[in-house]
Amino acid sequence: MPQAFIVDAVVREVRRLKGYPNLSILDLSCGEGEVLSQLAADGCRIHGTHFRDDDYIIENRVRLDAIPITTGVDLQQRLPFEDGSFDVVLMTEVLEHLDSQFHIVAEVSRVVRSGGFFVFSTPNLQRLHSRLQFFLTGKHKLIRRRVGWDQKSSDRYAFHIGPVDFSLIHAVLGWEGFEILGLGLTQLKFKSVLLSPLWPLVWLACRLTVDKDARRNPVLKQTEKSLNRWLSDPAMLFSEQLLVITRRIETTR
Repeated sequence: MPQAFIVDAVVREVRRLKGYPNLSILDLSCGEGEVLSQLAADGCRIHGTHFRDDDYIIENRVRLDAIPITTGVDLQQRLPFEDGSFDVVLMTEVLEHLDSQFHIVAEVSRVVRSGGFFVFSTPNLQRLHSRLQFFLTGKHKLIRRRVGWDQKSSDRYAFHIGPVDFSLIHAVLGWEGFEILGLGLTQLKFKSVLLSPLWPLVWLACRLTVDKDARRNPVLKQTEKSLNRWLSDPAMLFSEQLLVITRRIETTR
C-alpha cells in the first residue's frame, strides 16, 4: 500500500483538476482505498479495482467496504469498463509492478473520456540521487529490492519488475493521446537537497542533447523539447516519486 505522503500528494493533485469534485474517478489496484475514500468525502463518484484478494493486508475494512470495487482485474488484460466511462483514472504505485506500460496506458486512454485525466505515481528513477547511482554503477536507485531469480513468475508482479523510464512513458503517453500537464512533488529527502547544485548542469545538458533526427523534423523537435523540459523539472530531479498529471487530448471519437 502507498505511504501516507504519497496518498496525500495524489489527492492534492486530483483536487486541482478542472471540474473537481464533480468527477467520476477510477482507481486501478486501489489497495485499501486510501485515495478514493478522501475523494469520495469531497463528493466524487468513485470506483476501484483489485487483482487478487491476498494482495493486501486490510487494516480498515470499514473504509474499504464503503468503496465499489471490481475484483479480479488483471491490468495486463482488457479493463472491464466501457469506452469513456470515467473523468479520471488513477494509478498509485502500480505501474512499476507490470511487465510493460504499453497495454495499460492504451486501456486507460480507452476508458477515460476525451478531455479527461490520467494521474499516476511511481518510484522516480530520474531523480538526481538515482541518476548519480546509475552513472557510477549502471543500476538505478530502487525503492524496493530488485526482483531476483528466487521469485516465481506468478508472484513477480508483487515486486518492482517494470521500473518506469520517463523517456519511454513520455512517448507511450503521447502515442495514446495524453499530454502532460505537470509533475507533482511527493517527498523531498535531504540527500536530494545536497545534490541541488547539479540542477543547472542537468538543465543545460538536457537542452544541449537533442536527438539528431529531431533537428530536422518539427514534430520530433517539439517532442524532444517537451521531454527535455520535464527531465530537468525540479519535481523530476528531487521528488522521491514520479507523480504525473496528464490530460487526454480532446477528440471527437
